[in-house]
Amino acid sequence: MRKRVLLLLMMVVISVPVGAAHFGLGGYGGLNIPIVQEDQSSGTVYGLKAKLSLLPGIAVEPNINFAKFGDAEYSFGSRKGSKVTSYGVDALLGGAGLGAIGFKMYGILGVGNYKITRDNDDDISKTGWTTGLGFEIGLVPSFGLDFRGKLNIIPIDGGGSKKSAAVTGGLNYYFGF
Repeated sequence: MRKRVLLLLMMVVISVPVGAAHFGLGGYGGLNIPIVQEDQSSGTVYGLKAKLSLLPGIAVEPNINFAKFGDAEYSFGSRKGSKVTSYGVDALLGGAGLGAIGFKMYGILGVGNYKITRDNDDDISKTGWTTGLGFEIGLVPSFGLDFRGKLNIIPIDGGGSKKSAAVTGGLNYYFGF
């Protein structure tokens, strides 16, 4: 699946004519909140992303994320929280385009490869998906503050899934403005 995601990303980037797209880079950090999971508590998430505007109101965003859940406390002891490393591509739908000054709201749909590690457990590598909402406040044409909430869903063998909500804030820099 990793090869498919990377191939899809390369096809999208190659298909956009030079000069027709706008490009940006960003970084972010925030809180990672487990949903319906008693085996870990809230932790942190941070990552890097690139944005490529394909059409007005549509952009793709390749990204890499590093998340850590907190330890779970039980009456008989505790259990270490897991770490999740993921990379994928999100589609951003809406907003006024990259590098625009002012308030822009957008929806997020994405797919990625997630690697889950926890002490004394086998590593799990699965393809999952994300959805969410975000907004950006363009300060000047080259910089914007970006805030978003994303729901991450990673299917697990046996019919279950690992779910979390990531609430992040970050800074984007846009080239060519």
